[in-house]
Amino acid sequence: MKKRIWMPIKKLYAFKFPQLMGRILLLVLALFFVACIAIGASISTSTHSSSITHSTPTPQQNTIHYDDIKETAVAGSVKVNVTLAEYTIVSSETHFHAGMTYYFVVANRGHVVHEFMIMPEKPDGSELPPDLQYKGQLIEIEQIAPGTTMTINYTFSSSAAGRYEIACQMRGHYLAGMKLPIRVTK
Repeated sequence: MKKRIWMPIKKLYAFKFPQLMGRILLLVLALFFVACIAIGASISTSTHSSSITHSTPTPQQNTIHYDDIKETAVAGSVKVNVTLAEYTIVSSETHFHAGMTYYFVVANRGHVVHEFMIMPEKPDGSELPPDLQYKGQLIEIEQIAPGTTMTINYTFSSSAAGRYEIACQMRGHYLAGMKLPIRVTK
């Protein structure tokens, strides 16, 4: 029979403790890695399936619905080319006459969704509160997909004489400078 050599308890656990801690650390790192992958997959899935936030309170949708407005020009209308891109708006016309029909050709040349809206101008250049953004608007085409062109006819009424802006009210775009002052006269 072999004689057993007794080791003090401290020495016995000192030998096994680093191995045990190494395995626990490896397990914790593996769980952390799996959690990071799950969160990343969740974020990328929700980015593709969520709807783009509108400027006004609207119910959430599961898919993005782009406007698809393709009107043909009314006889005698004045063609107005409007180009939307990241945080800029360029228009071939900025002075409009009440009673005249305009054919707006709105092209999104940017890489993100934009909106075309004609709304009252704020003299101080600040953004309107969400509940007032659509009050007094004359035209709105929401969610124009990148690379697409929308067309719409519009006649300014005589009561619409005043200062307005062509603007994009998508989240943060207006404050980033996506507005163009225009004038409507009688």
